Parts: sequence; structure tokens; C-alpha cells
Amino acid sequence: MIGLVFSLLAVVLMHELGHILMVMACNKIEKRPLFDFVIMIDWKHVAVVHETFARPSFNLLVALAGPLFPVFCSIVLFFMWKHQVSHQLLFFSLLNTVMLHPACPDGKNITASLKEMKERKR
Repeated sequence: MIGLVFSLLAVVLMHELGHILMVMACNKIEKRPLFDFVIMIDWKHVAVVHETFARPSFNLLVALAGPLFPVFCSIVLFFMWKHQVSHQLLFFSLLNTVMLHPACPDGKNITASLKEMKERKR
């Protein structure tokens, strides 16, 4: 049971770490301060809050990084470490991709970025 809780919390942390790393990379490219973001935590949400980027493609990358970073990390761990915890991490990471759905916060950001990219193309 403790392994399941550990795995779930690890995936949540990896999800947010994915957002943080991508925000930092985009900040570096746009020559902003590297740590120009805030981590908001309350009893039911964890979020990385940052100013939107001038390029909608950067906003898209930040939104995609959260759900996809845990999947990448879990797949690497799954092949390196044959243990029950690595299986649980992979399961929760794959379950985390639900956040890509347009009804979820990351999915809403992805949809908004794609719409903005389409509008700018016109």
C-alpha cells in the first residue's frame, strides 16, 4: 500500500517537475530570469504558475511537458529497475496522460496554444 502512495506522489512530483524544467528552458531562450515562476500548493492542487510566453509554441511545450515527463522517466526506470514500484510508477504515469484531455488544465492550455498558433498563421 505504501508503494502505491509513494508511486502516486512521485508521479505528481515528476509531472510538476516536467512543467518546471520546460518553463526554465523557455525562460532561458527568451532571456527571462531562469526561476521566473511560482509553485502554488493547496490541499487539492499543485500548480506551476508563470507568465505566458510570447510564442504560443513555448506555452504548448510547457503544457505537454507535465503529462509526458513522468511517462518518459517511468519508461526509463521500468527498463533499468525490474521492481514492483517501477511497474506502479509506469501505470500512474500512463494514467497521468489523462491530463492531456481538453477538460483538464493542461489540455485546456494545449488547446488554447494550438488555437493561438492557428490564428497567428492566418
